[in-house]
Amino acid sequence: MRVSSTKVSIAPSGVFYLDGYFNDVRQLPGTGIHDDPYAILLLLEEAGERALFVGVDVCQISLSRTKKMRALLSSLLNVRDELIVISAVHSHSCPNGLRDDSSISHDTPGYEELVTGLVVQAASRLPGRLTEAKSEILSMRINGWYSNRNDKNKPFDDQAFIVRFVADDGSVVGAMQNFNCHSTVVGPFNRLITSDLQGAVRALLAPWVGITPYAFTGASGDLGNRQFRRGAGFDELQRTAVGISGEFMKGSFEPVELGVPTVREFIHDVDYDNRQYFARYEELLEKAQQTLANDSSTATEKKLARTEARRLSEKLEIDHVRFPIVMRVIDFGGIVFVTFPGELCSVLGMRIKSMFLPRLCIVIGYANDAQGYFVPGEDFGLGYESFVTKLPRGGIESVLDEFEEWL
Repeated sequence: MRVSSTKVSIAPSGVFYLDGYFNDVRQLPGTGIHDDPYAILLLLEEAGERALFVGVDVCQISLSRTKKMRALLSSLLNVRDELIVISAVHSHSCPNGLRDDSSISHDTPGYEELVTGLVVQAASRLPGRLTEAKSEILSMRINGWYSNRNDKNKPFDDQAFIVRFVADDGSVVGAMQNFNCHSTVVGPFNRLITSDLQGAVRALLAPWVGITPYAFTGASGDLGNRQFRRGAGFDELQRTAVGISGEFMKGSFEPVELGVPTVREFIHDVDYDNRQYFARYEELLEKAQQTLANDSSTATEKKLARTEARRLSEKLEIDHVRFPIVMRVIDFGGIVFVTFPGELCSVLGMRIKSMFLPRLCIVIGYANDAQGYFVPGEDFGLGYESFVTKLPRGGIESVLDEFEEWL
């Protein structure tokens, strides 16, 4: 297999707004940069077929915002669109401007065009750097740093991986990093750009791995380090990132054979009358407003209630819900990647992985689109994810039933 990788800073040069949290402070421009946001590009080629992975340090990415980028990348690199994965690192403290339904009133001026230009320019370097490499994988489980944020004792996807591509001279020419946790250690009133947990672990692992990896989180809609957190600032971010990267460094790499990538696309069109749920939305909205009005509510409770109130109010303005769920199965033989266009809760990601056993499947979340939370029926009412999802109880299970039958 031939492999190349590159990265580019996508820091805005002027006024910017941070995406991910809904409050009055976040409606104000950001104040500076704690750590540069990046786009990481990884190009894989086998027998003339190419696959491109692009990780972007933003909260969410909408398909409509990346159509131009995808078209330019496809033409420039001779990669089929179906084999281009553009995913968000999902920090809640990166510039906005790459998704359609941000909670922030203003897009960062010109950010979509800036990122598109920088990514395409960086991609132009990839073909000339393609190098024959052998692939290897580190597979482990990480515990003690994050969990299901609705209940510390609930099962969650603790699998973590590094896939590395090593040239004959021993140099590392590309890598992937996956652990499943929200990149949200830094709190909602921060106004400095940071790629947060995923980016901090990526930066710490880069010297050890041998290159900055393409980093992505999988099915982590209900995963975070909330129960382990000792603060909401950059000291806590560093402590947590050091702990997680240290867990990775206890592992070892084993060879894995990757072949010519093949791809299949699954599409499910969601279409239902939303008015049948209005009474329930109104009931939940009243509870959220009571939490906000209660002086004894904690900062975390108010943060969640603020999001719930906004999203529930939006739901009451929508009579009919229509949107596509597009999943891609990218099969390299030794590893199968499944992309998902939103925030899939952990047990749902584990279900997808189980469909491919005994083969290894890795889910790439927040990929190619941003369709919000997808919550298992048993978790409705446990956390705010179930208040803001676009699917009713049991809806995502039906979609995955159809996906499994399609496979």
